[in-house]
Amino acid sequence: MANDQLKKDLKNILKIKGAITKQRPVKGLIKKEAFCRFIENYKFANDRTLLLKTDFAVDFVNFEEAFVQSIEALLEASFNKSQVQIIHWWLYDKWNAGDEVLQLNNVETGDEIPSDTPEELWDLVQSLK
Repeated sequence: MANDQLKKDLKNILKIKGAITKQRPVKGLIKKEAFCRFIENYKFANDRTLLLKTDFAVDFVNFEEAFVQSIEALLEASFNKSQVQIIHWWLYDKWNAGDEVLQLNNVETGDEIPSDTPEELWDLVQSLK
């Protein structure tokens, strides 16, 4: 009864049209979303730095070095060596191979390993635990 009244009051106060539940997001999903946000933002910042350097001859590498080293240290603290290597590959090599985008292939089957999106990278990183 008290829960029903609380839900009704919250709906009225917050003008919520959907259902209110007590369920919290799964911890793994929160980590995946945070990882994907990080990867997208870091790739954007890295691409912007490369664009400034190549198109406008403005080199921010020395300025950004302390930030990059801090981020690298956090990656090393959060992931094992194999996971860090695949994250580095995705950030620095996959998209910067000239006109082509590098792909990973399964050595045994020759099949391409999905790695085009941050979500696919997360799945790949999780498989390397």
